[in-house]
Amino acid sequence: MKSFSIPISVKIFSISGSMLAILLTVAYVNHRNISRVNQELSDLANYLTKLTENVAIMNVHSLEQEIHYERAVRILETEPVDESALAKELEEFEERGELVDKELKIAVNLAHGAIKDAQEVKDQIEFARIEPLLKILEQDHQEFHDRGIEVINLLKAGDRDAARLLDKQLEHFEDTFESRIRGILFELGEFTAVAARSAQEHENEALAFSWILAAIATGVGLTFASVVTLGLVRPIKRLVEGTQKIEDGELGIAVPITTRDEVGQLSTAFNQLATDIQEKEHIKSTFGQYVDPRIVETLIQNPGDEAIARQEEMTVFFSDMAGFSTISEMLTPAGLVSLIDRYLTFASEPINANRGVIDKFIGDAVTAFWGPPFVGETEHAKLACYAALEQLSQLTKLRRLLPEIMGIRKGLPDIRIRVGLATGDLVAGNIGSETLKSYTVMGPAVQIAEYLEGASKSYGTTILMTDTTKQAAGDGIATREIDRIILPGQTQPTPIHELLDIVGNLSVQQESLRRHFTDGLSAYYDRHWDSAEKSFNDGAAIAPDDQPTQLYLQRIAHYRQHPPAADWDGVWSGS
Repeated sequence: MKSFSIPISVKIFSISGSMLAILLTVAYVNHRNISRVNQELSDLANYLTKLTENVAIMNVHSLEQEIHYERAVRILETEPVDESALAKELEEFEERGELVDKELKIAVNLAHGAIKDAQEVKDQIEFARIEPLLKILEQDHQEFHDRGIEVINLLKAGDRDAARLLDKQLEHFEDTFESRIRGILFELGEFTAVAARSAQEHENEALAFSWILAAIATGVGLTFASVVTLGLVRPIKRLVEGTQKIEDGELGIAVPITTRDEVGQLSTAFNQLATDIQEKEHIKSTFGQYVDPRIVETLIQNPGDEAIARQEEMTVFFSDMAGFSTISEMLTPAGLVSLIDRYLTFASEPINANRGVIDKFIGDAVTAFWGPPFVGETEHAKLACYAALEQLSQLTKLRRLLPEIMGIRKGLPDIRIRVGLATGDLVAGNIGSETLKSYTVMGPAVQIAEYLEGASKSYGTTILMTDTTKQAAGDGIATREIDRIILPGQTQPTPIHELLDIVGNLSVQQESLRRHFTDGLSAYYDRHWDSAEKSFNDGAAIAPDDQPTQLYLQRIAHYRQHPPAADWDGVWSGS
């Protein structure tokens, strides 16, 4: 009896057919899983990310609209009313309102489109929750606009009592509106995190399934190594080795593609997967080191740079809460943390709104800087001045929250801040250890800004700046020279200035005080004590509580008794 023999060609065909079936299965499953991941990422990119961006932009425009409204009210409450400035602020108020309405409309349309197009039922449900919240924001914003216009009209009509009453109601409404926007942003953030985790899980499932099928293909190849060509065994072996290297943390691996069949396709998918994992790990490590999105974007766009450093003229901002130690003694630890959190939130908003980069928080102190590539070469000083002035208006909001934070209604502390601004050549760089880095600035201007913040206490001022900052900021800001001093790291005296407001916003009383103070300071530097004393006394008659004026009256009295040296350069030489 003859035994039945299976032709070798049939065996090879069977083995090849089996292997082909496995590879086709791998390709199909990978395609299905990758398509699912791509669809989820597409939902993130086309809807969720854009929706978050629109809400964030809308939030910025709404805050800007509130600022223009408050400026318009302040102009109307100042006599005489600067009609030109009022018209400009109202125009900006309306423009920001239109921008908010535009972003809201886009956001509502995105949410509506996402409900129809989202592949996941849970995503459709989440977008369905967000859409009515956005529509409520539309109604709230229209109401804010109408009430704001009503306050403006009441002030124009001279009915200040009714305007103030409505303005107080509007302040509460603003807080509610901002709270709703933050709630939507928080909801979108949570939604984004969940969606990203879901995509990651599906990606891991695809990788695990590829592992299983690759192991099966490897086992079949080893079992029938005598009949399987080396051209099939070697690519599979490389894939296994590459997978092991990725598991060991070697993310820069890439397997060579030597065939055009399904194994070649699998190798291509593997290389793409390794590249995606490497890019995601880079982004994760970058986000763990940096806070400001512009810094993160800069680093991602320059992945090959070991250290991104540049020397430019920049402006440094240093602010601190006056009398913080006394205030902290009045609070429990939880209350102190709550106060600091609220204060730093309010202090950060003007810096972010004026495109500054927050360097760090040191207790209740805030350091920030402006300079290329984040702002133009001629804008940094001006934007830093705007941020400093807007921080003062933020204190009004913080003071309204003090009863809630401290749990008392009487005996509340007077929350004030001091700010120092300095301009000079700084080195901005990516500095730190191999595992933790910080994008920060270094240079004499950093120490000078901190020094001026502390010096404000002696002069009784709020915002002090160097002469370099004043010159760089241009003619748009109103200042007065306060003194000539020798700054840290320097040997020659230089003027320092107090930042008062934007040009055109000073009252008649403030302008008169500034004029008398400037005349008195000029006479003081020329040693004309009588003339200087008369000018300072004229200023004191206008503003008796102006501490710089009183300071110079004391200095004049000292110098009459103890005249300065013949080569006196204007720097205070008394005790």
